[in-house]
Parts: sequence; structure tokens; C-alpha cells
Amino acid sequence: MFRIALILPFLPAISVAPDNGAAYVPDLPDRPLSARPRMDVTLHMPCRAGQSMPSSTPDGLGDSDAIEFRDVNLVVTTDMHSWVEGRAHEPYLNASLGHVVSLVEEFRILARAARRDVFFLDNGDLNDGTGLSATSQDHVAYLAPLVQLAPYDALNIGNHELYQLNSKGALEGQACAITGLRDSGFIASWKGRYLTSNTVWASSGEPVGSRYTTLHGDFGTKLLVFGFLYNMDNHCDAVKIEDVGMVVRSTWFVEALEDHAPDSAAIVVLAHMDCRDPLVDLILRAIRGVVGARFPVQFLTGHSHRRCWERLDDFAASHEAGCKLDGVGFSAFDRTPSVEATSLDFRHADIDANTARLATAAGIGGPEALEERGQRTVDAINAARLELHLGETLGCSDRHWRAAAPLNATDSLWSFYATRVLPEALLDDGSGIKSWAIVGTGALIYDVYAGTFTIDDAYMASPFANFWFRLEGMLGETLQAMLEELNQQGRPARDASRLAADEPFPAYVSSGPVEASTRYRLVYNDFDAPYVERFLRDATRGALAPAIFRPGSNSTSVLVDWFRGRPCALAV
Repeated sequence: MFRIALILPFLPAISVAPDNGAAYVPDLPDRPLSARPRMDVTLHMPCRAGQSMPSSTPDGLGDSDAIEFRDVNLVVTTDMHSWVEGRAHEPYLNASLGHVVSLVEEFRILARAARRDVFFLDNGDLNDGTGLSATSQDHVAYLAPLVQLAPYDALNIGNHELYQLNSKGALEGQACAITGLRDSGFIASWKGRYLTSNTVWASSGEPVGSRYTTLHGDFGTKLLVFGFLYNMDNHCDAVKIEDVGMVVRSTWFVEALEDHAPDSAAIVVLAHMDCRDPLVDLILRAIRGVVGARFPVQFLTGHSHRRCWERLDDFAASHEAGCKLDGVGFSAFDRTPSVEATSLDFRHADIDANTARLATAAGIGGPEALEERGQRTVDAINAARLELHLGETLGCSDRHWRAAAPLNATDSLWSFYATRVLPEALLDDGSGIKSWAIVGTGALIYDVYAGTFTIDDAYMASPFANFWFRLEGMLGETLQAMLEELNQQGRPARDASRLAADEPFPAYVSSGPVEASTRYRLVYNDFDAPYVERFLRDATRGALAPAIFRPGSNSTSVLVDWFRGRPCALAV
């Protein structure tokens, strides 16, 4: 059979996993998830604040290794978090979503010559990461039109589309980003290809998007595609998350498999969960129970913000392609081989979001040629940034503050934020009231770099724009006990890029010490509110009366306020 070989001579992370002979056992539906034998695995570090992905592959493959277009070719982005414009502070990661659009179009041209189809997919968490997101109340008003310019074949929902934004009516505006995507027409614009297999509207029980879709390529490739979210429990009140284990036993799921798998080349599961999440195994077992052990199944996973590939069984694999547009994932495989074949040959690559590397992957002359097809997207991104004044200089940072630095480090962003930014830009309101703030350490996710500090720098470091509550007259001893208890419980999940075993600081930090017998005004943000207020209700055994503190201020704007007008000469 004629094939086109796509040579990627400079790819920093190409991982080709050979079969190791371990077999999937489809007739043991009650087997514990942990009992599945671990098969071929390629695992990279998680993408961290201010860090690029590794420039070499851990399995020893060289830079000149080639991949081929196969019967099924998938290009995937995941957990973009509004990082669609390239990274000003990390010059190597200079590719925008427009460049990725060009990559996809060039891939399709190359594949067309071999009569192969290429599908472009996104795995959720579009929002919360830069000023293109949280500058709008719903976190998607400026971002969604940019994403709509990309020729995605299907998209999945993520957890960040589902966080409460109005504290259940405490503020005016959209309940969460997903209601903004609904009301703007974003969901409808994908014509059934925005997938929410287990996310439904709380008011009606109807799926937010579509439970599944089928994709049809120009050369006859049909895919059955699902879009699952992990069993999220801290979602907004506009939706309900159906338990994955229940959904895969539902009539619609079984019927979708029975009706569409027989004439499909493969089943693709967009799964907004870690590549090794036990729910991946659960979904796969349910699929195998209907379609059998040899049907090709490709999971495209996410949420944990890392690059990872794993063979799940002889005919199934999971691929997680990083985060924040640090790269583009490529997965490829053939249709079910002959009956004599014992496994499916999956191929995958993680292509760094560098224009030169993308151009090489696309087989074109150079980065400048890559811009042509995606220029409309690039222009729209630049126009949105200009409209929002994201490049406007506020002031200057005297040093590089690192989000991952321990609290006792001289360059700790968290120490700087908690002990300088919050007291000066938030707590000092001129009232003379002693105030004390507590913040969960998921709120800062990107470094502040030395030199010019812009509006977008504030949103990149603190992207969630959570507003503030206050409670008056709280005893210092109660606040200290709360801080200790919350740190024992751990930080609630929001940004999954930090691994618990690698935390260099506690789950919560405060603006300073307290005196046990002194009463304080407690200040905390809406994301932390359920955890803070739960402790205080139990500790005080009384009703709480939280009120909005400094309307218009939020966890991002305090950085804007602190740096505004602060030249480098005064920043020390």
C-alpha cells in the first residue's frame, strides 16, 4: 500500500511504543482497575509555570525518527487555558493557535496525496490562563471567537468551563463559562461536535452539548467520538456531572456503540482526565464489552497538564499532549489488522509549539510559511489583545518571581503575593481595621519575570480573577486553627499541573501571623469560600454573614494595582 512518510527531523519528543505482548482480558469485567498490567508507557514531566517541555525523549529515540500517516490520524490540543498567542517570556514556545491551524492544514494537504484523513480535536479547558480569558466576566467572551476560527472536528468540555463565577448569584453575570459558551452560540456553532458525554444542564437534565458524534473524513474514515469529563464535584450550579460509571452502562452509550462501531475505523474518546486515570480503564472495559477486544480505541486525555502515552491493551492507547499550547499531539494507527495480528501499531508524537519545529513537521520551508493559512487566526488574536490592552505596561518587576519557589526562597512569588501584594493592594483600605487574608495556592500558576510588567503578565500569573469576601470580627486563634486545618486537608483541585508529592509550599497561605486574642477582618476569595466557610461554621457554631470586599477587586487585579506606576527604580 502506498504511504506518505512524514519526516520530523527535529522533533523534541517523538515516542513510538512497540507492543510487548501483554494481552487484554476482556472477559473479566469485575477485575479491579489496579489489576490491569501496566503496558508500554512514555511519560514526560508536567508542564510547570515558566518551564518548557523536555527537549529529548526518554525512550532514546533520535531526532531523525519519522512517523507515517496511517488510516487514522489525529491532531490534538488539550488544556489550552487561553494560551493561544505564544509565550512572550519563553521565546522557544513562540507558536500561536494560528500556527497550529497552519500545521493542521499542511498535514491535511500532505495526507490527501496518500488519500488519508486528518482529524483535529480539542480536549477541553479552553479558558483561565491569560488576559484573553478572565478580562470578561464569563471568562470566554473574547476567547471563544478565536477558538471558533480553528477548524476543529470535535471538542470536549473541561473542568475550567464549569467553575462558579458569580458565587451562586452573589454577583451579576454568568454562572460559569459554559453558560457563556451557550448564550454566545459557541456550543451550537459546532453543530453537534461539542461533546459532553456526562455533563448535563441542571435545569433540564439534557446534555450541555452532544453525548457523542461521528466524524467522516474525505477518504472514507469514520470515527465514533465521545467526550467525557472526570467525576468533578465542585462544578457550578448550572450543570450536573453524571457519574462516568453510570453513564457507560446507560442505554444511549451502548446503542451508540452498537449502531456506529461496526462501520467505524476506530472509537476515539476525548477524556478530560489524566492518561492513567482509573476512569480510562472503566470506559475502555465498557467499550470492550460491546465491541470486543480487537476494535481500535484511542483515548485522548488531559487535565493533569503533562505529556504521557500509555498502551492500555493490544488495541487501545491513551495519549495526553501537555498543556497551555506548549505543544501539539499527533496520534496515528491503522484500522484493525488481519486476524493473525496480535496487536495494533500505535504511533504518537508530541511536537513542541515552536514555529520552526511546526514548520519542519509540516514539511514546509520555514516558520514564515507556516503563518499563511493561520493568518486569519493570528490577526484575530492580535486584535483581541489590542482591544483589551493586554500589552499595556503597568510598571516593572525588580526580579524574577517564581510560582513554584518555596515560601522561604528569596524569589518566591507566593511569599511576595501574600506578604506584600495582598497587604498593600487589598487589605489596606484606609479603614484602620486589622485585616488578614487567606488564599489557596492554586491561585498563582505562572512566573512574574523581571522587567516590564504588563496587564497580561498579571493575568498569566493569576488568571482566575476571583473576587473577595470579608467576615468581620474573627478571632485570631480561630483563624490560625483554620489555616492549620485547611493545610492538613490539602488544596482543592483547580490547576492540575502540580503533583501533590512535589508541592514546595502549603495548600493555603496567609498575609501574615495573627494574635490569638485579637479580632480581624477575614478576607478570602470566592473559590476558597466553601472550604473557609465550612470550617468557620463548624468552629463558631454560628451563622456567617459574608459580604463582598472591595467590589471590582479580585485575585488578579491586586497584581495590576500593585505594579501600576511602579518603575524598576522603585520596585526593589
